[in-house]
Amino acid sequence: MIRLLWGETELEVDPRAAASLEVRQLDPGTFVLRRGDSVETFHCLREGDSIHLHWRGATYRLEEAGEGGRRAHRPASAGLEAPMPGKVIAVKKGVGDRVAKGEEILIVEAMKMENAIRAPRDARVKQIAAKVGDMVAPGAVLVELE
Repeated sequence: MIRLLWGETELEVDPRAAASLEVRQLDPGTFVLRRGDSVETFHCLREGDSIHLHWRGATYRLEEAGEGGRRAHRPASAGLEAPMPGKVIAVKKGVGDRVAKGEEILIVEAMKMENAIRAPRDARVKQIAAKVGDMVAPGAVLVELE
């Protein structure tokens, strides 16, 4: 079993259950998943114990849990982070703008995919730390909300 942390949720994954799946790497960070007649492309990047996964239009950051139980988490912040290395290609909101949960604030292009940084809740934009053309590292805080 592999234990993964997704925010506060802990997932246990049995690699043997994936026997009916076929995963093939197309390019660095780009994979194809086949299960029967179903074929999907996803992007995945490992950075230390973190796994950045872009699948079905959403980006997730998973952390591999060690044998000793759950790892300590960083305190939650109001910052929205870059999910993987990339380039900011659009900034759709400005400081002081109100955003609704799920609304796009900016877009980062990574591995030939556009990753929208979306508001996790209704809020007001406190700060935007990137502009169009900036290269960003995974985990860099791009937007702060009030």
